[in-house]
Amino acid sequence: MGVQFGDLIPKTEISLKFLRNKTVAIDAMNVIYQFLSSIRLRDGSPLKNKNGDITSTYNGIFYKTIYMLENGMTPIWVFDGKSHELKEKTKEERRKSREGALDSYMEAKEQNNLEEMQKYAKRANFLDRKTVDNSKKLLELMGIPYVSAPSEGEAQCAELVKANNAFCVISQDYDSILYGADYVVKNITSSNKDIELIELEKTLSGLNISRDQLIDAAILIGTDYNPGGLKGFGPKKAIDTVKKGKMENYISEIENYSEIRKIFDEPNVTTDYDITLKTPKKDELAEFLIEENDFSKDRILPNIEKISNLLGNKKSQKSLEAWF
Repeated sequence: MGVQFGDLIPKTEISLKFLRNKTVAIDAMNVIYQFLSSIRLRDGSPLKNKNGDITSTYNGIFYKTIYMLENGMTPIWVFDGKSHELKEKTKEERRKSREGALDSYMEAKEQNNLEEMQKYAKRANFLDRKTVDNSKKLLELMGIPYVSAPSEGEAQCAELVKANNAFCVISQDYDSILYGADYVVKNITSSNKDIELIELEKTLSGLNISRDQLIDAAILIGTDYNPGGLKGFGPKKAIDTVKKGKMENYISEIENYSEIRKIFDEPNVTTDYDITLKTPKKDELAEFLIEENDFSKDRILPNIEKISNLLGNKKSQKSLEAWF
């Protein structure tokens, strides 16, 4: 979930045209969980192949990537690596929440209550290593670059932006702003919400604070590394506290404060990545989607040609630009 700043972070509604000809760094795990939640059958169950493997993620990655390419964007998918040990409590809470949702889903299924089944199915999202590895394989076959972060994907996304290798981060969370990304775009993977742009400088100037103070406010509210934060602190009180220079009064009450600050100030990221577009491996891509995962041949083959043409056009455009 990331830090919950509520309505204090200013957002600007934008159109897809604003992102045309821009490279976007996608917080892959954040978006994939959205696919697991939203791409489901009428009874709430996810898409599966004949072996019972969940394929909702592959559906989302394939078609959403094409959608972004059609709208002039160049996507780079960024996957999480090993999370910091301080995140274990948050991960355990999320596991328990998903297990509870799964139990509620099974109860609703026994009662044949479709509305409740859909409700709880969206919360019972489990992602295994095989699905993540196959998601990377799918992107490779499509010719789309991805980066395997050494730790947090959001930090790696922010690094791509700071290195001018991407314009913005695509995520539903605010954490990339804390890591120093200039721009974060929300809702681009949602079909029924306005696309929103969050700007770091606009956020800081609007709140009249520095990024250091924004990080401290996040720690007071609660991050993935200190879930719940300090008792009694919501977004407004946290911002007021750092603006008045009173953070020092609370540091001793925050367990692992220095380590949490280090996570945001000196994130574990890599510069060893290849983000060039490649030529799709059309035959292997068709085999992966149609033969291995039971996607419709009639739908997949035309879309493989579409992505091949879209990437070909992008690479030709870059070759032309290199002459000027």
